[in-house]
Amino acid sequence: MGGLFSSSALDKATLNVVQAQLAEGGVNTGNVLECSLIDNDRGGTFYIKFEQRETVMRVWDVHCSWWAFEFARQGEREVTALRLAREAGVEVPHILASGKVEMASKTRHYMVSDFVANAREDDWEESEPPQRFANLAVAVLKKLASNSNLTAAKLTEQGFLKEGESITDFSLPYMPDHKSVLKYCRERAQETGNTAAIAAVERVTDLFDGVEPLPCGPCLVHSDIHPGNLLVDKDFKLLGVVDWEEAAISDLRLDVAQACLASMNRDLIWSMFEEETGMTLGEKKPWMALVAIMRFMVSVQIEWYEKIGKEVPDRNLSGWESLCGDAEELLIEFDLLPNPEVAVA
Repeated sequence: MGGLFSSSALDKATLNVVQAQLAEGGVNTGNVLECSLIDNDRGGTFYIKFEQRETVMRVWDVHCSWWAFEFARQGEREVTALRLAREAGVEVPHILASGKVEMASKTRHYMVSDFVANAREDDWEESEPPQRFANLAVAVLKKLASNSNLTAAKLTEQGFLKEGESITDFSLPYMPDHKSVLKYCRERAQETGNTAAIAAVERVTDLFDGVEPLPCGPCLVHSDIHPGNLLVDKDFKLLGVVDWEEAAISDLRLDVAQACLASMNRDLIWSMFEEETGMTLGEKKPWMALVAIMRFMVSVQIEWYEKIGKEVPDRNLSGWESLCGDAEELLIEFDLLPNPEVAVA
């Protein structure tokens, strides 16, 4: 992890605040031995080695989310998602502390979790057969599906909502079916006035003609299951699923489709999930198209916010170009962009 403190590490004042909040929660750390930046995307991810434990600290800034640019609750959302994932039996990092801290003259949300040791750091998916990722992804998806029918009543029963709170008080986006997701995308497209986006949403809507919600009801969806978010050891044992900042309550087919798009074999995960659960998911094309339009709307929304002077994510962040490019390629592939040249205007 480099030297004691890298040039882009957290400053001492921030570390002191974090240490104090960890101590308040009964987490003994000892002195800081090492601090370095792991990833500067979406605010920053830092490795912090204390005398008594290794940790990872996530910090949220302006974030290009599938669901919204309302980043004020981003840290709260990830904490809630991790708790729900653990409720479903998914392997996730243990949360040590979360809260707010002043950084670069801004109040930012942060979360500290235990460092997942012994995880592979190579791009293993490039050298492994698609079956490897499929096995891991389907195992996670099955666990998420096991805690389904997440209505306001069930979330209250599990302690995620207080008595008397409505689903609008919940920290995660609540999009229980494809109709609510399409409505959300349509509203974002209309807000921007982007004609290509408006047309694409309507074409995706047509693909869902006759599609019904699953009997199991909505569940927690990760929204970004790909090999890089599945931490595995040298024997490919799953150690933890990370990056839950896109999580929501929605139809599980949204997550299965996202995982399919992240695979070298798009059919494998969909068919494996059906075989291992006995569930009938129906056609996968509408759901992959819905994932594509959600990705596309991120780029459209950012273009719009730039025009009206709102703060937006840094275009130099890792993944920005690939996100926008992949989204447009998928929409073209599914014949959802009548004129690709005016995709983002």
